[in-house]
Amino acid sequence: MHVVGGTNRFQEFFACANVTLLQAAVNHTVDFVLALLLLLGSTVGAQLGARTSKRLRAEQLKILMALIVLTVMVKMLFGFLLTPAVLVSYGGPH
Repeated sequence: MHVVGGTNRFQEFFACANVTLLQAAVNHTVDFVLALLLLLGSTVGAQLGARTSKRLRAEQLKILMALIVLTVMVKMLFGFLLTPAVLVSYGGPH
């Protein structure tokens, strides 16, 4: 479990880089400042995650990763199902 996080990030890097370059070349819709901020944030987050994962047992790490995935899934589900008026009343995107 401790190797999964790094392996996943390594694979995601190539997928995200490919999509970013294709969006920039085809649609000219890439905000490079935002991309650099995301890159910086993910670099810092990866370091913090690596340090945190060293302190957790494999079972605890599985539970933490599952909770993160479920939290993102629930947020995305609400974003798909709720109307924009409802999202605004709950503090969602405007």
